[in-house]
Amino acid sequence: MSNSPKQRISGITAKTASLAFNVSVANMRLMDLSKRDARKIFLQQQGLLQANSFGSGKSAALAAIRQLTYLQIDTISVVSRAHEHILQNRVQRFNGEMLNELMLDRSLYEYWSHAAAYLPIENFRFSLPVMQGRKHARSIDNKLAIQVLSRIRSDGPLRSKDFAAPASYKSGGWWTWKPAKQALEHLFLTGELMVSHRQGFQKVFDLPENLIPAHVDTTMPTTGEWARFIVCSMIEALGIATEYDLGYARSTIQRLAKVAMTKPIKNAIATLCKEGYLIEIRVHDQRYYCRPATLDRLPLRVNRRAVKLLSPFDNLIINRRRTAQLFDFDYQLECYLPAAKRRYGYFALPILYGDELIGRVDAKANRKAAALQINNIWLDIPLDDQLVKAMTAGLRDFMITMGCQTIHIRATYPKVPELLRMN
Repeated sequence: MSNSPKQRISGITAKTASLAFNVSVANMRLMDLSKRDARKIFLQQQGLLQANSFGSGKSAALAAIRQLTYLQIDTISVVSRAHEHILQNRVQRFNGEMLNELMLDRSLYEYWSHAAAYLPIENFRFSLPVMQGRKHARSIDNKLAIQVLSRIRSDGPLRSKDFAAPASYKSGGWWTWKPAKQALEHLFLTGELMVSHRQGFQKVFDLPENLIPAHVDTTMPTTGEWARFIVCSMIEALGIATEYDLGYARSTIQRLAKVAMTKPIKNAIATLCKEGYLIEIRVHDQRYYCRPATLDRLPLRVNRRAVKLLSPFDNLIINRRRTAQLFDFDYQLECYLPAAKRRYGYFALPILYGDELIGRVDAKANRKAAALQINNIWLDIPLDDQLVKAMTAGLRDFMITMGCQTIHIRATYPKVPELLRMN
């Protein structure tokens, strides 16, 4: 996305001088960046500052995932599953089948990032440390695991439903998976099986040698290489980031791979700063890191003609500490709370307006009736004509994107007659 740091520094100095940044090529002192500019850089890198910044169709979906570094997979579909909703907000003419097509093209693979995710296949080797860690934590029947692998080797790709359950087995949900399902999922975590694609959202498992393209590097990275990859990929996805942001997936990595990553990530940040790949900046007295060339993109303009309703699992807001720091927006997904403790509803969606998060929409898509039901809209900023027009356009776009033909809004806070008349 840019030239080398040494090539870019002189350009940064000239351009950022006009932005009142105190920059010295010889001695790069800590620069002050406004919170608003920090947000705009973040939104730009996330593909949310302008409409359809990745383009349209399947190739744009792949470009978006490569830029984001991962796309979280989630089964909750109150409005749309997270992995679809996230791309619907970034890619024109996206449809859910494109993800399966990209899996079958071997452009993507499934594994863990900070959660279950679609990942670019070229980054496959950086999942190997986690897979290795899971092999040391084997907790299933080895004999059954061998039988499952043998069956797939002889019969080809299979789903969990292709394996019979014991006569004594009684289903009780995911926490009481049948033994073969447990074996499949464990073999998936260890890398002895991979997901080929999905059928009706069910994983289809196959052997890695049948799925990994020949050009993909499958050598085990050192801990240092792994930490460097994490920092470099996250800074490209986030634009600016604290040390915590860069190592956000650290707790999942440590749990799955049994590897302490705090020190390696600190070392990678220090090395990349020394090399000039990263520089330190300050946002509201908080230390952040960014690529030198990132500052060249300022000033950035925002689109305030419409709003976007974000998935609770969107890459922009999944790190709740970062959301609070940069957007002054305290967000919690309340579907995991008892009903009596919910303030905004089961699945309230954050509202993105320009470079601000301005409220929540408690929505549900009734696909059989092709109706978008909105229980309430909460707005945290003063109303004006521009915001009302943007909300109206954004809600209509969301209705269409969710495959609905009608919209019903029960309430808004504060009361917005123009929105209530959309019914």
